[in-house]
Amino acid sequence: MDLYCKRCGEPWDIYSVQHGDFSVEERDRFLKGVDCPSCHGKEIDAKAFRAELAGVLGDILGDDLDGLAAELEDAEYLMGQKFWE
Repeated sequence: MDLYCKRCGEPWDIYSVQHGDFSVEERDRFLKGVDCPSCHGKEIDAKAFRAELAGVLGDILGDDLDGLAAELEDAEYLMGQKFWE
């Protein structure tokens, strides 16, 4: 299951965020919604819908990362291609 960057919408595997590919600083920035390694230091033209959704669901679910990943997976399934636009 994936978590999505709240700034750019880039998908990141939940295990990688928690235990793998992120430094402590990157993980903290990602979980706070500041940025991710893909968009760090880059200009974002328009915020993707999945980034907005990740932000709203993150506010609702708080620290429940498994619940957040599950909700985002459900949204991807229900919305299909529109989720990626």
